[in-house]
Amino acid sequence: MVLHGLLDSSEGWTPVCKAVDGKRIAFDLPGFGHSDAPQKGSIAGYAADVSEGLEELGIGRFTLIGHSLGGAIAAALAESMPDRVRALVLLAPAGFGRLPLAEAVSIPGVRNLVQTALPFALASGVAVRAGYMTIVSHGMAPDRALVERVTSRGGELVAGAREGTRAVVEAGRADNAFHHRRMLYRGPVYGVWGDRDRLVPTSHHRGVRRAFPQAQIEFWPGMGHHATCERFDELLELVKRVVASSEPASSRSASAQGRAA
Repeated sequence: MVLHGLLDSSEGWTPVCKAVDGKRIAFDLPGFGHSDAPQKGSIAGYAADVSEGLEELGIGRFTLIGHSLGGAIAAALAESMPDRVRALVLLAPAGFGRLPLAEAVSIPGVRNLVQTALPFALASGVAVRAGYMTIVSHGMAPDRALVERVTSRGGELVAGAREGTRAVVEAGRADNAFHHRRMLYRGPVYGVWGDRDRLVPTSHHRGVRRAFPQAQIEFWPGMGHHATCERFDELLELVKRVVASSEPASSRSASAQGRAA
């Protein structure tokens, strides 16, 4: 199962989902894609929404992958249902430290200015490309599908962005924040950062290690914040490796027999 980051949607995971075998589930987080915005964003609230969706779908055990905002939600979800998460992959996850940029745009006066300008910026392909290359990626242009997803929704994303930003700011400041304690999930954890990430500092990997001492952390050189676009092949290799290693032995045997047949 995969969870996207701020301003994206489940559609951002389509290329990865098409390239891996088995059942794949991608949620639109509240306020993004085709989901309604929450009344008030919180990591625990988002995780509860995803948990409810999993129950409705009858999903048992699964490998969980989350990017940025989705990474914080994935960590909370793994803690709330540790026996059902086979492995946890965190791609530059929020929630493991304070985020200076998110806190800056949350200052009341600045927040009002951002909310006024954001609908126009998100409706402009030029502005979306420029913002992506400057803030999100390490100078790499976004693919056309991502730009179309954002610009086609434009102002509809403002409430989701506001509440998602609120959620990650509060998660980083909280007394019981992930990076202040060891979390209850004890299964395999894999963390990935680009060493040019401007949004979630690489120093937050220490928070991941504090929360999950078993975590294996990788830093991918020359990458910014968005592995699905900037390092698709490496990400796909990681996902396939984690899924294969976390599958029950019986499932791996059945898969191998199917290929042999």
